[in-house]
Amino acid sequence: MGSEQFYGFCYPVAGEWHTPSVTLSSPEEVYGYTQLHGKTGMFQEVRVTDSGDHIVVQMIDGKYVWPEEWKQLNKEDSGHGEINTASAADA
Repeated sequence: MGSEQFYGFCYPVAGEWHTPSVTLSSPEEVYGYTQLHGKTGMFQEVRVTDSGDHIVVQMIDGKYVWPEEWKQLNKEDSGHGEINTASAADA
C-alpha cells in the first residue's frame, strides 16, 4: 500500500473538462490537495482517483461527498488536530 499513487483533478464546472492530473503519493497529500483546491472557490469539483481510475475522494462546492468517512471533515473546517486519512487508501 505504501507505493499506491493517487491522481488529483480539478473541475471548474463539475463533470466537464478538468485540469491535467497531479500525482499524489499518500492520503495526507490527497487531503492537502483537496483542501487547497476545493476550498478556493475556483473549482466546483475536485476528484482524486487511484491507479485503477476509481474515485477515492470527491469534493463538490468545497464539501466532501465521497467517501462517507470524509464527510465528517465538512464540519471540521478549522482546527489543528490530526486527521485520519487512512480510509482514502482503503477505498
